[in-house]
Amino acid sequence: MRRIQSIVGLGLAIVVLAGVLGLWLWGKPRETVALPSSSTSPAGVVQTFAKALNDRDFSAAKAVVIGDRVGVDAGWWSLHGPRVEDLRIVRTGPVTSGAQCESKAATNWKKCVQVDTEATFKHLKGLTKGSKPDHEAWSYYLVRNTPSERWRILDWGQG
Repeated sequence: MRRIQSIVGLGLAIVVLAGVLGLWLWGKPRETVALPSSSTSPAGVVQTFAKALNDRDFSAAKAVVIGDRVGVDAGWWSLHGPRVEDLRIVRTGPVTSGAQCESKAATNWKKCVQVDTEATFKHLKGLTKGSKPDHEAWSYYLVRNTPSERWRILDWGQG
């Protein structure tokens, strides 16, 4: 009887370890995403952010944003992780001062630009409907102070 209990216990331990290993492997970055440079357009920065989320390179996704107004709250333990699929840039607005930007968080920045998108968000549901079925309209607000800095996402919200 004791031998059967040992075998069952060992079997359960192997199953649990295999599950943890599988989850860890599933959550690892699929690809390392290169960070945008100062010459990358605001639309390109948004596309890089979406690619980083989709490839589970959460450190790159976090490096493209400023502060915590844009949630990148997933890690290797997150089975689904945030995903931005079928991203389409609808419009890139003019570069304005932070004080003229529609995001109040951008007030102290010298330059701000709004990038309007449509996409399917696998981690956010039912916010707004864009012109395509299952798509959400979403705006990103990117900021920088000088042309030598790269654009970074400061804020986002419903489009």
